[in-house]
Amino acid sequence: METVIINQSKTFTLFGVSKLHDQKKAYSETIFELLDQVWKEVKNKELSHTGINHVVYDIDHIIFAGIELISPPKGDSLLVMRDVIFQKYAYCKHIGPYSELDKTYRSIQSTVNALGEHHEAPILEIYGHWNEDESKLETEILYNLK
Repeated sequence: METVIINQSKTFTLFGVSKLHDQKKAYSETIFELLDQVWKEVKNKELSHTGINHVVYDIDHIIFAGIELISPPKGDSLLVMRDVIFQKYAYCKHIGPYSELDKTYRSIQSTVNALGEHHEAPILEIYGHWNEDESKLETEILYNLK
């Protein structure tokens, strides 16, 4: 798990939902609640998608969960389009259980601090396809730098 600094623009166009995270709950509860809403809408509207979940951690504990769609929804939709743009960011691929993400985040922050960089929201997590073997789960993390 190596953190690298990338000084190149990257944009994600996501469709999803957001809410204020209740600090008394685990982040996973909020994320699963939001992704359940997203996937219900995707299935109900038969939307074509890439199948990859994205979670954006914003300022003031706002969480946005979404996916990349092949084509945007037509008509009324619960899903909101959001562009997430990074100009410069720290990147790390976490391989292993989600329960160990905190360790990866500490490593990213340590690297950012050692290089004299400054982090500002958002943070983006991109979840690889599900694997029952937790040691093979992949989560890409983009940590916005200013």
